[in-house]
Amino acid sequence: MRNEQGVPSRLRVHRALADETRLAIVDALALSDRTPTELRRLVDAPSNLLTFHLDTLERADLVARSPSQGDARRRYVSLTAAAQPFVAPAAPAPGLILFVCTHNAARSQLAEALWRARTGRAAGSAGSQPADTVDPTAIEVAQANGLDLSGAEPRGYGAIDTAPDLVVSVCDRATEASLPFDAPRLHWSVDDPLGGDRVAFDTAFDEIAARMERLITAVQA
Repeated sequence: MRNEQGVPSRLRVHRALADETRLAIVDALALSDRTPTELRRLVDAPSNLLTFHLDTLERADLVARSPSQGDARRRYVSLTAAAQPFVAPAAPAPGLILFVCTHNAARSQLAEALWRARTGRAAGSAGSQPADTVDPTAIEVAQANGLDLSGAEPRGYGAIDTAPDLVVSVCDRATEASLPFDAPRLHWSVDDPLGGDRVAFDTAFDEIAARMERLITAVQA
């Protein structure tokens, strides 16, 4: 007997992906969040048509749109977990990857430590307005996940003396500001946990870890 469970949602997914432009949108979001303006340029679609395609993908739970934590007028489009089986990104392995956020006190520090632990490859992190110390809760979350931030110190962009091969911003404010690095860039719109409780830090770490797995899979493809 045919299992009818989930058939309507599966139909929405397959119908949503049965379009060349919508497939191109999903591919464009495989490793990086994008603004609608970026997507319009990447898939060569006018605003009204792009909105239609994004609405279709959102109804199928394949993408999500969220406001920037920096510029409230800006929105970011990202893939959902449900979209992951339908993307197979590939990217060259970076020699040096640099993770950036505003204060280099939590998200970018966690991302750097996780990349090093998962890949054994070189990594760094920095902030546009570095804090005095790494947030204690970030250190706790790192330790709970087998990472060590006990000796980490926030750094500004000027402290980066080796040019990165890839820059990953894990902060809306950082990606919306001018970055002084001539390298390809990805953006992960991760909510800032600073000032929040332990749950906020755990949530940020889990989001970074999920994005990290996609990137690792891509560079190993």
